[in-house]
Amino acid sequence: MTSAASLIQQLPELSDAQFHQKYLKQKQGMHTLATILPQVEQQSLALRAVKLALKVNLKLGSKLAGTVKPEFQIATIKLIEKIPTSPLLKIQLLALTSSDMAIPMLVAALNHKESAVRLDGIRAIGKIGSEAAVIELARSLESKDSQIQAWAAWALGEIDSKPAAVALLKAIKHPDSGVRAWAVWALGKINPKIAVPALLKALKHQDSEVRWRAAVNCGKIGVSEVVSGLLNALRDENHIVRARAAAALGKIGDCEAVPGLIELLHDDPDSYAVSLRAAEALGQIGTETAVAGLVQALNHDDSDVRGSAVSALGEISSEAAMVAVIGSLSDRDIFVRGRAAVALGNINTEGDAKLQKMVVAGLAIAIGDSESYVRWRVAAALGEIGTEEAVAGLVRLLGDENSGVRQKAVKSLGQIGSTAALVALETALNREFADVRALAVQYLADVSTEAETVDFDPSVSPDLSGEKLPKILIASQAEASEYIVERAAGREIKYLISIGTPGVPEPKTFDQIPNRMCMEFNDLDTPVDDPDQILPTLEDVLKIIDFALKMSSQGGSLLICCQSGISRSTATALTVCAALLGRGKEREAWALVLAARPQAKPNRWMVHLADEALGRDGKLALAIELTTVNAELAIANS
Repeated sequence: MTSAASLIQQLPELSDAQFHQKYLKQKQGMHTLATILPQVEQQSLALRAVKLALKVNLKLGSKLAGTVKPEFQIATIKLIEKIPTSPLLKIQLLALTSSDMAIPMLVAALNHKESAVRLDGIRAIGKIGSEAAVIELARSLESKDSQIQAWAAWALGEIDSKPAAVALLKAIKHPDSGVRAWAVWALGKINPKIAVPALLKALKHQDSEVRWRAAVNCGKIGVSEVVSGLLNALRDENHIVRARAAAALGKIGDCEAVPGLIELLHDDPDSYAVSLRAAEALGQIGTETAVAGLVQALNHDDSDVRGSAVSALGEISSEAAMVAVIGSLSDRDIFVRGRAAVALGNINTEGDAKLQKMVVAGLAIAIGDSESYVRWRVAAALGEIGTEEAVAGLVRLLGDENSGVRQKAVKSLGQIGSTAALVALETALNREFADVRALAVQYLADVSTEAETVDFDPSVSPDLSGEKLPKILIASQAEASEYIVERAAGREIKYLISIGTPGVPEPKTFDQIPNRMCMEFNDLDTPVDDPDQILPTLEDVLKIIDFALKMSSQGGSLLICCQSGISRSTATALTVCAALLGRGKEREAWALVLAARPQAKPNRWMVHLADEALGRDGKLALAIELTTVNAELAIANS
């Protein structure tokens, strides 16, 4: 007789108190119960075990309800249905069962009058993730509720199974364009081995929107199997499809794409829409042939094509690319010259003194450009390079006739912060222009102290009491750069969490913070049918929590920033404070965020994920809601 069989045989003999003591009081006992319940042949015993577990812990009991034999699960699910609790918690409990028997109740929730209940219902179906769940989600794609459609597509992508891919491929053929768009969007979230055949078919769909969305997702997946389909898409009749296919090939970096991309760059009739993507792709691939094609494009009649080519060359750290960009500093178009200056600042010359001198020499010529716009770009580029030769160029610009150029030169010197830069700032104190003198005083105060690296060892146990929380600064990306470079507060910043827009590089000033985490996702709280828009995920929030818990207790401020410092950054700050303060301190955590950023409007989806990741059962969202309601009441009563 097996051990499990022996335990099952003992179940009828145990009193409720004995059952609780043996199986529900300790984790090991709960694990044992979850192991033997699927083998229990008597429905009454299985129901009794689930009932007792639900009395101890609703979540534990709900998980056990889905482990009993399938024929018993109708009865165990009904036990959860009868629990007198809120619709949102009931949906959460039903999802924990992972049982197909819970799906009908969750489908019923899709008709609830409250949108939060409807959306939690569709996400719960996705968490169950079975073939039956896939069928219901595929039906929900056709819902008249656009948010239900969105979350159904999201959930199908999260399920990541062959049945989900089959359902999405079928939905791509739907007569409604909205259903088709959501279906191809969701395919981009599924495992490549499953998604690739469906996406290759979608690249040939009669609907051009389906084709360009499929091209984007092929680029995200990035496997060699999609290259041939994308090369064909470079000749698509629709210019958006051609542009997206070019961008996808650039992400993949396949050399086979270079000839087709060069042809697009030079001869496409929709030059701006397509040439930009083709140039970017060639820059990402970066082979000698790609460089040659970009250099040739610098002679194109269209300034947009020339500008796209020069920006792409700035991503390639080669002498040939650099010589070509320097040549573009003499282009007849002001904006091409400006983009050439930016490109020279972007070229990675680290460790190559020859390339560094070439770049600075080229920019030194552009210091004399007749347009202040170009000279401003030159000042910014010299600040990125940061060598002694670059400092010499910035000293020349301190005497520029344009105040914006002069001030940018001072800021670039402050950004560099080297001994040579400090000497240049001290010299600037005697300049004729008052704005230069005033800024120099500020920067000399701010750059004189180097940032001190603190211990970031994960083994260090931080002091999580409220009094030992790091000072939290919440800012927009622009404000964050100012904190780091210009203000005395920058010397105290030891930690940085920055959330940027996908594909947009973060400011190089962020490198000055010793311990940082950089993330990329959009400010979304519901899926959008645009493959380029990225919804925050549970993994993103878990990374934030992990970073917060690893922060040492040796002092220093934490800077959290996003584009505007209102939504993603404040949701991140709330997650950090809640993680460090612990359970039951959700309202205190929100109060700390409001104190740091009174205009805070946290991204609601991130808050929802933080509630889930920290096991707070919606208390973080409730803390925000209560504050909002109280504020509205105060206004109404005033």
